[in-house]
Amino acid sequence: MARAVEPFRGGLPERFLRWIETLRARIFTIPCFTEGNGTPEGVLDGQRGDRYYRLDGSGNTLLYLKTTDVGNTGWQAYGELMSTDFYLEVVKGNVSGHSAVLIRGHNPNQSAASGFVDIAEFGSITYLAAAETMNIASTSAADAAAGTGARTVLVQGVDNTGAALEEVVAMNGTTNVLTVGSYLRVNSIVALTAGSGGFNAGNITATASAAGTVQDEMDAGEGVSQSSHYTVPLGKTLNLLRIELNAARISGGGTPELEFQLLARPGGDGAAWQQLFDKTLDTSVVDELDVELAFPEATPIARTDLRLRSDTDTNNTECRIRLYGILVDD
Repeated sequence: MARAVEPFRGGLPERFLRWIETLRARIFTIPCFTEGNGTPEGVLDGQRGDRYYRLDGSGNTLLYLKTTDVGNTGWQAYGELMSTDFYLEVVKGNVSGHSAVLIRGHNPNQSAASGFVDIAEFGSITYLAAAETMNIASTSAADAAAGTGARTVLVQGVDNTGAALEEVVAMNGTTNVLTVGSYLRVNSIVALTAGSGGFNAGNITATASAAGTVQDEMDAGEGVSQSSHYTVPLGKTLNLLRIELNAARISGGGTPELEFQLLARPGGDGAAWQQLFDKTLDTSVVDELDVELAFPEATPIARTDLRLRSDTDTNNTECRIRLYGILVDD
């Protein structure tokens, strides 16, 4: 017989508190943690995100996750999820309190003399000390409500407290459209709707209305910004899983060698940058690296700024990165 227990708080085992916890979980649809003998599949009712500890289990059958909304089916052992594709289950929304994050970066033309620069299409970012509204504009008049390019875009970031913030902005071509929210950081710009062209026709930027500095940019025809910086929202922890690095010389031939770095700054402004990752890519050997990131080092906490940068020994170097992670509720 399954019985409810209090979630991991290192706390009190009294039966009354267990009953209160179960009642609270069901009333407010908060995922519940239960325990019992035998598999819960086909036996124990639950909601998506509930956990079950099997007292007579071991290894892969010790912990179970409810992956369906109602009923007593859809329980999967954590070991089975991990052995198949836990990341896929997160992407599908089957793991409560978890969401997938993909951080993109692209520098279309880096020079040898530039030293380390952010892997971004607009160059290295100038971080804001306080949140500001953003001016959203394109280099093309076609990115407008009745245009052939992007018509609406989604701006995502964090506010002055570090809380997640997003809004949909209706484009007006080369004319600035002011955001409603004030952003301390802009994590991404994504094209939502478009005219007959199907993509954003020009480069769309988010520029701080007071400081006048570009905080993010989505280049023409890409549909999503690629600036390789990200700030972990309040109440979240980011578990970094894997990074893909790619480089090539875009003109003149040659095989550049690059050094890539992933930097983190817990707490944002005023804190020191810390190096989480450093890797050299020699394109005379290989032009792409896929690297699994180690735990617990690669687990930035809430309000941590992340940035990826590179240094090359060859002019006209193009580099790209993809950083995959799972955002987990604290």
